[in-house]
Amino acid sequence: MSFRNILNWSDPALSGLIFGSGLVFLLSLSHFSLLSVVAYFALTLLLFGVVCKLYVHLMGTLKKPCTDPLAKIETIDLAISGENVDSMLLSIVEALNTSVVQLKGLCLVQNYVDSAKFAAVLYIATFIGAIFNTLTLLTVTWVGMFVVPTVYEQNQTKVDEVLGQVKTQYEAINQKVVAMLPSQASPEEKKE
Repeated sequence: MSFRNILNWSDPALSGLIFGSGLVFLLSLSHFSLLSVVAYFALTLLLFGVVCKLYVHLMGTLKKPCTDPLAKIETIDLAISGENVDSMLLSIVEALNTSVVQLKGLCLVQNYVDSAKFAAVLYIATFIGAIFNTLTLLTVTWVGMFVVPTVYEQNQTKVDEVLGQVKTQYEAINQKVVAMLPSQASPEEKKE
């Protein structure tokens, strides 16, 4: 099952399990140390496995039909191949290189408008950082990852319409701001 299917709640039991355990993990971190939370989660998983095996053994002893709840998990191949690591590292390096080039352009003010937008985002981030700590932002992001795709699917036409209006207004404001600023030579024109 893909990550997208989990976020879209295609299998509600699996999505609920992942969402709930992630939310409990993040909320636990707000009260306990990381080491304690990881140890308790590992103990919980171990006890869950023992209880499932005892259940299957007990049903077998009582000669009642049952299926092993962990049968799906036992068939999962957790081996990491070299090709997967190479492709993942390649995509990470490409994304990192692209981000570094964009960040360099923003910090060196190669484009006034983009650098101003970047400064505004950083300024807003200082307020968000003053209001929320990182763990709260991670928890809100975790909940949002599971809620937003479902809400979007249920209200796709309305959301697309509103986002289209916002995009049109943003582009109009952006064009007005760009028209007010002096023209700026591109990096290729500066070299000539």
